[in-house]
Amino acid sequence: MKTKLSHWQHGLFSAGISLITVAVFYFVLIQPALTTRKANVDRIEDLTFQLSKFSGAAGNIKVLENEIKTLNNNNANKADFLTGDVPAIIAAELQKKLKTIVEASGGNLVSTHAITGKDDDVYPKVTIKVHMQVDMKALQAVLYKLTNNKPLLFTDNLLIQRRHVSSKRQNKNTGLLEVRFDVTGYLNRVAA
Repeated sequence: MKTKLSHWQHGLFSAGISLITVAVFYFVLIQPALTTRKANVDRIEDLTFQLSKFSGAAGNIKVLENEIKTLNNNNANKADFLTGDVPAIIAAELQKKLKTIVEASGGNLVSTHAITGKDDDVYPKVTIKVHMQVDMKALQAVLYKLTNNKPLLFTDNLLIQRRHVSSKRQNKNTGLLEVRFDVTGYLNRVAA
């Protein structure tokens, strides 16, 4: 059975089939191609950004290597640091050195007490608490020798007191000062 379509129905039917054909063609071929192209453009932009970032990092590698060499060369001045591996032994050697400095300057070393810092620090410190009796000239000599010393030694917590002697017990020690301070030196674990 054959039905005859009117002219406008036939045109409408033909337009519908054409639209369906175009829609199928679009959704089967064009839409996936556009989606793939968009994903590729996004990926290219992302890779270009990463490439520029890594290119900058690659350029920085040489700069950082040169900086490391410079710092290592500056770090080569090992004379500024205490030498040794065991902080207790280093503290004992530092106490001997302090005794020699104080006595050579004309002072009297009353006591020393070693305090070691945390061993896991990059530059572990060794501190000696010093108590001495000196006159002003000897104090000046001791502090001068400590500040111009190799390895570098740092003094802090300086307390200077004049000895008070009653007038009945005047003796040759009346001009002495009671001096307490800390002397700190550092170990170089970086170069080790």
